Amino acid sequence: MTASQSHRGTASVGFVAACGFAHAILMTLVFPPLDVWWLVFIAASPLAAAAVAARRFRVALPCLLLPMIGSWLWHQWWVTEISAAGIVPMAIYLALWTPLIAWVIRRLARSRTFGGLPLALIVPVAWTGIEFLRSVLVFDGYPWYLLGQPLIGWLPLAQPADIGGINGLAILPAATGGLLADVLLGRGTPSIRRTAGITTASLALIWTGYGLVRVQPAGTGSVGPAVLAIQTVLPQSNKVAWSPRDQWDDTVGFARQTLDAADSIREGGGRIDVIAWPETMLPGIGIEPASIAVMEEAGWWPGDRFSELAMELQAATRVPLLLGSPSFEGLRQETSADGPALAWDRRFNSVYLLDEAGPAAATRYDKVFLTPFGERMPYISSWPWLEQQMLDIGARGMQFDLDAANEPVRLVLEWVRPTDGVTMSTGIGTPICFEDTVPSVCRELVWEDGRKKAPVLLNASNDGWFGPYPGPRSTHLQLARFRSIENRVPMVRAVNTGRSGWIDSSGRLRAAAPALVPDAILAETELDDRRPPFATLGEGPIWLLTLACLLMLVWTGLDSRRTIPENS
Repeated sequence: MTASQSHRGTASVGFVAACGFAHAILMTLVFPPLDVWWLVFIAASPLAAAAVAARRFRVALPCLLLPMIGSWLWHQWWVTEISAAGIVPMAIYLALWTPLIAWVIRRLARSRTFGGLPLALIVPVAWTGIEFLRSVLVFDGYPWYLLGQPLIGWLPLAQPADIGGINGLAILPAATGGLLADVLLGRGTPSIRRTAGITTASLALIWTGYGLVRVQPAGTGSVGPAVLAIQTVLPQSNKVAWSPRDQWDDTVGFARQTLDAADSIREGGGRIDVIAWPETMLPGIGIEPASIAVMEEAGWWPGDRFSELAMELQAATRVPLLLGSPSFEGLRQETSADGPALAWDRRFNSVYLLDEAGPAAATRYDKVFLTPFGERMPYISSWPWLEQQMLDIGARGMQFDLDAANEPVRLVLEWVRPTDGVTMSTGIGTPICFEDTVPSVCRELVWEDGRKKAPVLLNASNDGWFGPYPGPRSTHLQLARFRSIENRVPMVRAVNTGRSGWIDSSGRLRAAAPALVPDAILAETELDDRRPPFATLGEGPIWLLTLACLLMLVWTGLDSRRTIPENS
């Protein structure tokens, strides 16, 4: 078989299988912890070649699916720490998106309407459209391990994320992958391939030029608040079965760690405007006086112990504290057949901003986007009995009893600007855990009516779920960098087990803590007054591209001459 024959659907099973294996290997290498990011420019080419060249799609399906199940098992192996029964179904589900992308590419490339187009155009439309469904829409989305994500390996290439978000970054590597597939298969005329090459090269030049312009040099923003991010190390196995004694001992240890870090910074002449703890590292029922009163009156643990400890720590550090803790609305004691019991109207995953005014004046942000399959089951949670059955099968011991907040709340931090001594009131967005990987959540926190209401993001996260594995922790930190680029704001992350970090408004990683060791990072943030296109457009451009992809598929279905027969 010659290359020119392969694009007409006469490729051998061996060729298609080799393409599927190569694609899976590449999609494993380009992400952390291996991070051979530049291979992303060829990662789509084996998939596109297999999609177009296979004799029949049912031949390509297992050749693409099976290797990608292996790739997803590599990326998601940490799930075994939580649900040994869930890891294989999860990997199969995620891997199925790969042959779906291939089917769309094949459908368009073999249609009479669009078949004359180069793969350098078809692959970006197909890949970006279908990946958007996977990352945003279906099951509320899983926006990890996206094709454009490795471009953060060279900062200028990631800057176009401030136009339509991270999903739009897939366009460039998909175009280069499509171009290489056309060359490999000898598809199209030399003139078409040459035009596609020139167009792709032009796109890359414009893309790079835009990125070089948009990367703001470090140290050029205006002075922002100095954030001390505390990195705790509490294994998730301890967190799930956290005894009262361990809760107290661990939290006192976190407080001592905080005091030591603050003292060290001040001895070195540094300033601290706020101290941030990771997600849910303050145990108990929050710090609202009403909730504390219920526990005190009933004589139940923890009473006011953690609230008092938080106030003592705030007084000792003399700066506001951002503390992650559960919180409750309508907490009360009820009497049941089994005796007194706690009941509540709503329970949240929250962060509090506590200052010298005390708990009664503390402001609170409640998580608005609960982690799919980590804090709720999309669609399935509408039937609690079914949800509980699935938890019993796949994650016994876990409870999905959190509520999502109705709307995001921005907290307001008061701090003294060191350049002139003026007291500033700065809005801060505080996405919790998975929320810093969701573009729409962070955009809503930062922007309101085109105004940057929260010029700083502080992320509290618990990455203890990832067990001993470094890859997902680095991936989480990598994804957070895109939120800074999209919104042109700095982000500081305080993460249990790591990796905590300080990211500037160009997505530059200014400081990062190693994983699985107690640490602290001082981030002297710099504010950026730029208003990127993403502030107005959001993910609108990618919605349009996804719609275009779906309309093109519909068109091929309406065209009675739509496809080249499978056996041609």
